[in-house]
Amino acid sequence: MNTERQPQFRPTKCPEEQPISDDVVTIPNIITVLGGILSLYGIKHADSLKGMAALVAGELSDKADGSLAEALGQRSKLGTKLDPIRDKIVAAAALLKLLQEGSASKAMVATIAGLESTKAIATAVAEYAHNQLPEESEPLRPTQAGRVSSALVAATTTLLIIGSSAESLGHQKAAKALKGLGTLSFAGYLPVAGVAAGQYVKRARDLMDSNQK
Repeated sequence: MNTERQPQFRPTKCPEEQPISDDVVTIPNIITVLGGILSLYGIKHADSLKGMAALVAGELSDKADGSLAEALGQRSKLGTKLDPIRDKIVAAAALLKLLQEGSASKAMVATIAGLESTKAIATAVAEYAHNQLPEESEPLRPTQAGRVSSALVAATTTLLIIGSSAESLGHQKAAKALKGLGTLSFAGYLPVAGVAAGQYVKRARDLMDSNQK
């Protein structure tokens, strides 16, 4: 009698990736935290040039910390969790700002919130299930689609917020261009975020199935 064996779930590892350390205080982690503070300050004070500059600086630093971690060999377990947490907090604050000021449609805000929430919940379930597996030391990492969708949602919200602020300051042409770019970024975000959400849900389901065997 033949029995079909179910394949065990094993996170894929890229041979070119550097080992992840247990270090807490690293330059990339510090940049992640400071960048997040800058972004939150910029969102709150986006009606001023100082606030807009802080928002742009915070978002640019967020895109640089991962590359810096690779260049310095300072990839850490905390960093792999800290960066997505920072992204979700900033994205939530940005969406709330857009909703309060009417700078984006409710449908757009709800769509982004829904996709990002799906990714966050699936990631939390996957992390829990992953921690229950024996002999698993490598932390889960975002997929490529997950990274790109996070970058696009940041670009979308940043462009729309700054565009709205430019409009309130009387820079109509700049505001129109910024809002147009924000809408274009959102159009690019939708399919990528849909793929990322599907990947994260599947990963969570596979890990839960592995724990039940």
